[in-house]
Amino acid sequence: MSRRRAREVAMCLLYEREINLEPAEDTIKEMSDVLHSDRLEEKNRGYIDDVLAAFEQSREEIDASISKFCVSWKIERLSRVDISILRLAVIEMYYLRRESYKVCINEAVELAKKYGMEKSPRFINGVLGAMVAENEPVREVQPCISVE
Repeated sequence: MSRRRAREVAMCLLYEREINLEPAEDTIKEMSDVLHSDRLEEKNRGYIDDVLAAFEQSREEIDASISKFCVSWKIERLSRVDISILRLAVIEMYYLRRESYKVCINEAVELAKKYGMEKSPRFINGVLGAMVAENEPVREVQPCISVE
């Protein structure tokens, strides 16, 4: 299973947790069957476990950071698919830090194209782009000419 497919499984598991409001341990096997994959490779199983652990430990913090950038929208009003995709991207960008911001945003937009509504990709790109713009470290600019 590729990382992209593992991401799909992770997003679907986050979606299920949003719907059921509790962890479901058998879901990884079920999702593997749904995605037509025989087995989860160990590294991808570890990735999915890390995503779910980060979500369980930091849900309130993750949702607060998303809410901050959802201008005119309360998190409760977002589609459950969109919030699941946003949560996954935030976890990847700020908790796992295994991929660059650009990769995380691109993958979130791809998930939105596949699972979201028509406006989901643009919305998700905007929210995540605003997050990165505010949270990236500011580089010090060195003057070209020193004035002494």
